[in-house]
Amino acid sequence: MELLTYSRSAYLLNASLESLHVESREWINEMDFLKDEVAFFHHLIKKNETIKSFPAQEFKALENELILIGNKVGKMREKVSSHEQQLAALFKTTQVEEEEAFRKTHRKLLLEMYDLHYLVRKFKKNVYSFVKNYE
Repeated sequence: MELLTYSRSAYLLNASLESLHVESREWINEMDFLKDEVAFFHHLIKKNETIKSFPAQEFKALENELILIGNKVGKMREKVSSHEQQLAALFKTTQVEEEEAFRKTHRKLLLEMYDLHYLVRKFKKNVYSFVKNYE
């Protein structure tokens, strides 16, 4: 994973601002999808049948994990939207320092997106395992 991240970061040093914009828009779309997905899982686990069927302590841990993910998705969505606004301002200027700072932030957001995707996949595995163990 480190090699892939490094090579991706190296790519971002040379990527056009337009391609960074496209990637940021993809992230925003992904955040919107994850927000819907979190709402779906919340609805799913809050059903009375679900609550009654599963051990309370494990259910609470799963619910807390979902709340954490929902908060992270919301915060990440705000960061990426702000990042997009910075990009819009950057298109109007030609200052190299501002572009370098933007690229540095973009790389940081890319790594945060990797972390968020890992967290969501881990949560889904926990949900699937949880349901499998108690069905």
